[in-house]
Amino acid sequence: MVNQIPCAKITLSYPLYGCAFDPTDASQLIVGGGGGPGRNGVGNKISLLNTSDPEQVVELADLELSPNEDNVTSLAVGPRKDRNLTVFAGVNSGPDDIKKGKNQHFRILSIHQPGKAAKSSGVKISEVARETLFVHKDADTYQRILRLSHPYQGFPQLGAVATGLSKDPQVALFDVPGSGAVRWKLRGRLDIPKEAMDLDVVQTGPDTYQLAYCDDHEIFTVEVSKTGVSDPKCVYAIPPDEGQPTKASFKSLRYLTPGFLITVVNQPKSGGVALHGYRLPTEEQGHARLSIKAKLPHTVSKATGLAVRNLSPVQSPVEKQGEAQFVVAVAGNDSSISLFTLEHKAAASVELLADLAPFQVLKSVHPSNITGLSFSAFTPPKGSSKSPTELSVKLASVAVGFTTVVHSIPLKKHVDKSAPARKGGPPKQSRYVVALKSQGESPVTVITLVTIVALVLALIGQVFLEAKGLTEPRLGAKNFLPASWTIPLRKGPVLGSKSIGDLLSDIRPHHTQQLIIRHDEDAVAVGPDGLPNLHVGIHDEEKHGPATSWENLDATAQDLWKDRLKKSGHWVEDMGEAIFKGVLFGEIGGAIGNIVGEAL
Repeated sequence: MVNQIPCAKITLSYPLYGCAFDPTDASQLIVGGGGGPGRNGVGNKISLLNTSDPEQVVELADLELSPNEDNVTSLAVGPRKDRNLTVFAGVNSGPDDIKKGKNQHFRILSIHQPGKAAKSSGVKISEVARETLFVHKDADTYQRILRLSHPYQGFPQLGAVATGLSKDPQVALFDVPGSGAVRWKLRGRLDIPKEAMDLDVVQTGPDTYQLAYCDDHEIFTVEVSKTGVSDPKCVYAIPPDEGQPTKASFKSLRYLTPGFLITVVNQPKSGGVALHGYRLPTEEQGHARLSIKAKLPHTVSKATGLAVRNLSPVQSPVEKQGEAQFVVAVAGNDSSISLFTLEHKAAASVELLADLAPFQVLKSVHPSNITGLSFSAFTPPKGSSKSPTELSVKLASVAVGFTTVVHSIPLKKHVDKSAPARKGGPPKQSRYVVALKSQGESPVTVITLVTIVALVLALIGQVFLEAKGLTEPRLGAKNFLPASWTIPLRKGPVLGSKSIGDLLSDIRPHHTQQLIIRHDEDAVAVGPDGLPNLHVGIHDEEKHGPATSWENLDATAQDLWKDRLKKSGHWVEDMGEAIFKGVLFGEIGGAIGNIVGEAL
């Protein structure tokens, strides 16, 4: 079994602040940084590195930038046209220009390569354009964040930049054509009350995008379409900790899919780091919900960066994400990188996050603080005769100590046993996952938790039996519980193999209260379709939460429920929808996500 991650390192002549892989070639890495204006002996540069050898990194070419201007602070790689690769960068103008109110911080560069087998002498990096995207003239402002949406062949990308150290924080959006990316067009600007700690962009349709950004304590989303750019909407706020004067704070943010975000959260007073996965709202007034979370090792008191890579990416923005594994990397203030895998599940038109698990901690990766992380793109190979180097995803990290380190994370083919067979193809669908085994919790911790849970459940069970008069009153619970708790309960039956029509017919003659169809609150109870069991019973809003009658459900929710009932064998279209009249329905999408998230 694979248990090591190959590593290669190179030391350059300048401190590094940004890195990004060529999205069409995982062997090409662009890095940038420098000493800023007026620093003796330390230049400002952008370099192209070759990472094809998992044990060696080679510098192919570099571009020496003006020593009178600032260093490179952010990088992103755009599309390729012919033999030219476009690179976007953040580089502040020199102090003299800034004093005059002129700061052309947005740089567009081109990397010309004569061919795939070109030697370093044939590669040329040149600047082709420089612009100003921020309108405020604050002398301390610089372009701290630069991000592009995921590239899809034949579709344009959306880019976003955000200010740093600005008295008037701003986010600027720009279009990047699908080819010939030297051309670009400003899409709009957002004036925001607090500076963005991080941001990301995702394409949601052929001509639509969503921007997500976070400040210290809140997450905002912005809708971008042909008709314009919406105002930021707060979809999540970190709740205050009881008894704590300060709250946890967001450090980094990335999209997993258009429906899910993952964030890095630093606890107050350097108290540790956590990864949080959120389900984004589908309606205008909704809020994001915490779906899954995990903690970093206790040796990491703060995080400094985040990178994510989908190992089964969709081929177009209109394609729905199926079963997939994501690789997640978090840089710590101890120069370590914590690696996690995260599963995306899709069944019965419902998407879930599951199994956010660590698989390795890379310790002391750099001798100084890590300033940038980037995963290479991974395209599943076609055919079976592929070299081992092709079955890997590369993780690059850079630091102020002039070092670039590239880890090659091994992958393997994985067959989804629950996936249906495809006609005319392999018996089961396959995808790629990390070849290293994820680390589980400590056995001592698990045993302790199981023991505590067993004792608590036994106590609850005894209280329940005493309240219903089904056992001797050893605890005397009946004397301390409200009368409503001691009334015998009628639990709604699991649907099992019965049709929904049969169960409703059985229950309705005996009850006048409203009936509800809902998901089992116990995430362990799973039906044949891999989702929590369904129950039919009397609606108790205090216990089950809010519910909506069939007539008041929107078309999307009705379709989701019909699809859920149909795939679990409880309803067919011949029954019609009349049997649902007057029946309440619980939450269909977020509820399942919460069940799985809480169980993990």
